[in-house]
Amino acid sequence: MTDKPRSSEVMRSGREFTDPRAEKKKPHSFLRAIRAEEESTGRVCPASGCWINILNPLVGELAGLCGYDYAMIDMEHSPTSLESVQHMIRAVQLGGARALVRAPDKQSVWLGKLMDMGADGVMVPMVNTAAEAHRLAEATRYAPEGTRGMAAGIVRASAYGVELDYHLQHYRDDFLLMVQIETREAVAESAEIAAVDDIDCIFIGPFDLSASLGHLAQPDHDDTRAAILQVCENVENTDTLLSTLTTAGCDAQYLFESGFDLVFSGMDIPMLKHSMSKDAAHSRDIITKLKSQ
Repeated sequence: MTDKPRSSEVMRSGREFTDPRAEKKKPHSFLRAIRAEEESTGRVCPASGCWINILNPLVGELAGLCGYDYAMIDMEHSPTSLESVQHMIRAVQLGGARALVRAPDKQSVWLGKLMDMGADGVMVPMVNTAAEAHRLAEATRYAPEGTRGMAAGIVRASAYGVELDYHLQHYRDDFLLMVQIETREAVAESAEIAAVDDIDCIFIGPFDLSASLGHLAQPDHDDTRAAILQVCENVENTDTLLSTLTTAGCDAQYLFESGFDLVFSGMDIPMLKHSMSKDAAHSRDIITKLKSQ
């Protein structure tokens, strides 16, 4: 008689059960995965992500299940709380994507809180100088190298202390620090910002940048494109990654071919709006035809 498998050995889907804690002992971070690829192939393998402003865990989980490599949970332009963001981080990671969070502003206190929650990375808006970037970088490290508060034994990032040794050894290797270039001032200082230790990625924000240049809501304006090109040239020969999002005039293929490493090609609200509008229009057409019969 064949022994019946224990429920702990088989997941509901029929796949073999693996202890998630075992995975934590492997180089698993988004940043280290990128660097490992770069070391083995000589280039960064492009990755695609989506932008989430509907901070419901269903949306976060779906982003990963649909195949995105990472998702940006936006605290700057979404009504939310830290508790909601922690649920979003869990959901995105459960779906199989990396959970990145855009902080509400550039106060360094957000970094420690979001790192404690286990975010794979944090993006800080409106970073204009190398001095600001340095202050943020310091906030990602514990003393004596930095200013991050120590509560490692009780936070999600260390599995609430279950994986404390691993966390203390790898906490900074496993984290992606992104800063946003969004103003004329930041463009001029982008080379110095990219050179700051522990600044892993420069994100160019085309909409705020266009506003700063006097072209509100014109991310594809010639002046905006020229400023973006200047940042790309300043960052090109550094180890710092480049990221941005797609616009009407710059799709994912164009951006990847232009040298961007991380491209946000989808945004939840515009995608939902497009699908709903298309479906509603189709339904109205059907109703109109029926009424005319």
